[in-house]
Amino acid sequence: MKAKRKVSVIFKSRSPADTLRLARALAGLLKGGEVLSLKGMIGAGKTFFVKGLAEALGSKTSPVSASFNLMRTYKGGLKIYHFDLFRVSPEEMANIGLEDYLGMKDGLAAIEWAQSAEYLYGRGDFLELDFELAGGDAREIRACAAGAGPEKMLAGLKKRWLKNLKKTAA
Repeated sequence: MKAKRKVSVIFKSRSPADTLRLARALAGLLKGGEVLSLKGMIGAGKTFFVKGLAEALGSKTSPVSASFNLMRTYKGGLKIYHFDLFRVSPEEMANIGLEDYLGMKDGLAAIEWAQSAEYLYGRGDFLELDFELAGGDAREIRACAAGAGPEKMLAGLKKRWLKNLKKTAA
């Protein structure tokens, strides 16, 4: 059954530090098996966000753009299976093995340039993060949850983000 996108939240990041705070807040909610769809133009902050996740999860290796490698694994408290589908067409998707990593309980799949893999999302729940440039270092990150688990995770993320904003404003 296809998971429908029900919940949407926009996070306003004023700086790279804010984007890292958002990634760290999300990392604290991950349990394993999650699928993150990361969209946005080049330089919008997708890989930077994955770096924040990896750091928060205890990875000793900092993620890099996987553009010339379809997938890299970063080990921490949870593994991050970091896919970059920039050069992959929808017709090539069946040949890269992405499906094998969706829902793995020892980690999460973070998929950059996920448009080519959208046909897979109907097979399970996911959280989509769409990064948009908002002038200078600012970003608008639209989060859209599909499925009960991601909806709960997004509600928790919103709560943590608002709490963080109050702390930084004080």
